[in-house]
Amino acid sequence: MFRRKMVGALVLLAVAGVVGAACGGGGRASTGPAAAKFAPARGALDVGAQTDEGHAAGPTPAAVGGEFQLTGVGPRIIKTAAISIEVKHGSFEQHAQDVTLIASRHGGFIASSRTSEGKFLSGTIVVRIPAAQFEAALGELTALGKVTGEQISGQDVTAQFVDLQARLRNWEAQEDVLLKLMAKSRTIEESLKVQRALQDVQLAIEEIRGQLRVLGDQTDLSTITLAMAEKRPVPSAKKASPFVRSWRAAVHGTLAVLTAIIVGFGYMVPVLLIGLAAGVVLFIYRRARPKTVPVTVKQES
Repeated sequence: MFRRKMVGALVLLAVAGVVGAACGGGGRASTGPAAAKFAPARGALDVGAQTDEGHAAGPTPAAVGGEFQLTGVGPRIIKTAAISIEVKHGSFEQHAQDVTLIASRHGGFIASSRTSEGKFLSGTIVVRIPAAQFEAALGELTALGKVTGEQISGQDVTAQFVDLQARLRNWEAQEDVLLKLMAKSRTIEESLKVQRALQDVQLAIEEIRGQLRVLGDQTDLSTITLAMAEKRPVPSAKKASPFVRSWRAAVHGTLAVLTAIIVGFGYMVPVLLIGLAAGVVLFIYRRARPKTVPVTVKQES
C-alpha cells in the first residue's frame, strides 16, 4: 500500500510538471498526452459517459445496478468435484480408458493419474473439463460404477475477477503516462525517478496479470477428481454343524492344555537347573574330602 501511494505521488508530480510546462509556454489549457491518457482510466469509473456536447449519455455498461462491472465479463465460477466409485473386479483398466475417452469427448484432458498395484486395483484420476461440459462429464463418470462418495462445490470469483481487471487498467494507464514522461525527461535525475516509478508499476501489472491467468484457468477448466476401486468380495460366513463346533472346541482345549504345560515347564527349568548345579557341587565336595581312618585303642591285660 505504501509503495502504491509513493508511485501515485510520483505520477501526480510528474503530470503536474508536464501541465505546468504546457501552461507556462502558451497559457493554454492542458490537452497533452498525459491528460489524454488519464481520461480513459477515469471514464471507466464514471457512472455516465459524456457526449461531445457535454450532455450525459446515460449509464454505461461499466455501472449496472449500482455495482461496478466491466464489459465482456460474465459469471466466473470455479467448479470442482470429488467422486468415489466402485467397479467390478477385473474391469479397472477398461474403466480407466473410459475416463480418458469421456474427458476427450468433452474437450478435456487427464491432468494426473495414479494406480495402486495388487489383486484388486484402485487409483485416482484427475480430469480437467471445460466449465460448460462439467455437468455432462460428471454424469458420465458417475455412471461408470457404484458411487460411494460425492462432493461438488462451486466458488463465485466474478467480483474478484472484475476487481483485478479494473486495477489492471488503472496500472496500465499509469504505465503509459510514465513511458511518455520517460521520453520527455531532460536530466538523468528525472529519468531515474520516472524509471523507478515505472518499475514498481510494471511489477504490479505482472502480479495482477498472473492472478488473472490463474483465475482464468480455474474458471475455464473445471476439476473432477475420480477415485476408482475394484469391488472386493465379501467372505460368506457359513454356520458350522454341532459336531464340527464340538471338534473345534476339543482341539482348542487340547492346545490350551499343551500351552499351559509348556509355560509351566518353562517356569520350572530355572529351578531344575539350580537343583542340578547344587547336586553336582555337593558330589564334587564329597569326592574331594579326605577319608579319615578310625584309630583302635588296645587295652592292657
